[in-house]
Amino acid sequence: MGSGIFLALGIVGLHARGLAAVAILIAGLVVLAVAASYAEGISLFPEAGGPAALARHAFDERASFVAGWAMTLALIAAAALAALSAAKFLSVFWAPLGSGGWAVAGGLAVLSVVAGACALGLELSASLAVFAGIADIGLQLLLVLVGVAFAFRPDAIRQDVHLGSAPSVDQLVLACALATVAFVGIESIGDMAAEARDPDRDLAPASAGVLLSAITLGVAISLTAAMAGPVSSAGHPARPLFGIVSRAPLHVLATGLKGVVGLLVGALLALVAHAALGRTARLARWQAQHRQLPAAVAELDPRRGTPLTALAACSAATALLVVAQGVARDASFLAGTYAFAALIAFSSVHLSVLALRWRDPGRSRPVAAPLNLRVGDRRLPLAAVLGLAGTAAAWLAVALFERDALLAGSAWMLAGFAAYAAYRRRGGLSLGERTRREATARSSPGVEVEYQTILIPVNTAAATVPTDLLDVAAQLAAERRTSLVLLAFTEIPLGEEMDLEIDDLDEAVHRLAAAGRTVEERYGIHVLTTHLRTRDPAESILAEANRRESQVILLRAAGLQRAGARRVAYDHAVRRIVAEARQRVMIVRPEQAAT
Repeated sequence: MGSGIFLALGIVGLHARGLAAVAILIAGLVVLAVAASYAEGISLFPEAGGPAALARHAFDERASFVAGWAMTLALIAAAALAALSAAKFLSVFWAPLGSGGWAVAGGLAVLSVVAGACALGLELSASLAVFAGIADIGLQLLLVLVGVAFAFRPDAIRQDVHLGSAPSVDQLVLACALATVAFVGIESIGDMAAEARDPDRDLAPASAGVLLSAITLGVAISLTAAMAGPVSSAGHPARPLFGIVSRAPLHVLATGLKGVVGLLVGALLALVAHAALGRTARLARWQAQHRQLPAAVAELDPRRGTPLTALAACSAATALLVVAQGVARDASFLAGTYAFAALIAFSSVHLSVLALRWRDPGRSRPVAAPLNLRVGDRRLPLAAVLGLAGTAAAWLAVALFERDALLAGSAWMLAGFAAYAAYRRRGGLSLGERTRREATARSSPGVEVEYQTILIPVNTAAATVPTDLLDVAAQLAAERRTSLVLLAFTEIPLGEEMDLEIDDLDEAVHRLAAAGRTVEERYGIHVLTTHLRTRDPAESILAEANRRESQVILLRAAGLQRAGARRVAYDHAVRRIVAEARQRVMIVRPEQAAT
């Protein structure tokens, strides 16, 4: 995520001049609110669709497509900007790459390498990812240290700022909106949720730590660049950073540092393009699986397991944007296009979290956005409310002041929605009708994928964790390459408030989550634990199965269970689930599970 400052600084400085650091800070606060909402939503539904998946669970298929299609454009624009900027940073070794047709050719060359790597299924290894992260942070710290040591001139910032005219209010507002490109990669929070050993505990501090470090370093580099020289350099991404290292006292040292900066930043931006293009293809595949795009988009290469059709389409669109930036008069075209689309997707994240809070107040949020606003018996996250206002205002700034980005973004959204409407109607579906996920797998002999998700409801009133049921589910999941959803539910009596305090409830939920992690480690499958409060267990279990698109509901025939003064009519719930479920229902008797 931190590499985005290398994309943003020249563009933001073009509009904000010496106040580039202010624009970066304001954009960082807006994106921080997005991260809080995103972390809450993705902890509930850790799917590859990101904003599209959250909109689907909160609203319908139509809202999901709009969010996903906007995010697709944002990722394509980010990949194009990263590839083109990588070529411009490499101009330190060959000057023609810095502008004009050669810059476009260099960007297309970088994009070709990146697209080829994605098509071959080449991903960053854990060790290489760690090395890239260390190199990124180390390079930013080096730039700050060099600037403080050799270019510490606070007066230079004041000389480049004339409030009201340079920058004007319009320019400063637009700079704040465009500065969101400094935090490209915010959608990687979804990957963090999938990779964390304990997402409930680790996701919030990890995502906040990454984003806060990106904001801090971004502001520090912006201030350093402003002291080293004017940052309004026609939007060229490399000049503000080269301006910092050029302040080194010895020509040999300054030249060497420019070479290091150009090479490292070029490589890091190529990795940004690789990540953005890969996420675009995964998002397109997710949309195809949910019948928002043609099924051919979701097909995997039988040898390498990569979505070649999605990658080819996304790479072609990215190349078109690289060429468009080359011929555009506006140096901010790609950044504006990214902001236009990303801010729509970010707004949808806030709206989805607010809708889920309103419609499903009894659900436990493993990662809950802080600072809640109480409305009746519901608690709405203040971060989502203020964040929605921030993303909407930033989008409006782009729409008002970036005409080319507005035209390109509007054309993309309108053409995509028209194609979506035609595709859905041809398939006999309404625009908002939810469909079941279509399974797509590599065609290899002897492999049949029948289930993608198995739902296991467990009452938190149970005296012990049903390890026998979990073992049966895990064995079935391991055989069929399936993920498990462990639904911990708490029945609330009619006469009590939904937020009734229940002794040892948190301990019971943590105990079930720990059992899920144990199964995950033992069998090598993905287990998601979620908790909700309900007055009708059967209705909630059926709704959760539909929401998660589970193919199987696995129940334990345990008769009536007691927990203190509360009695849970489990057999009645089982009978209703069997009668009404659209999924396959499997009932495991304890003695059978033991054998």
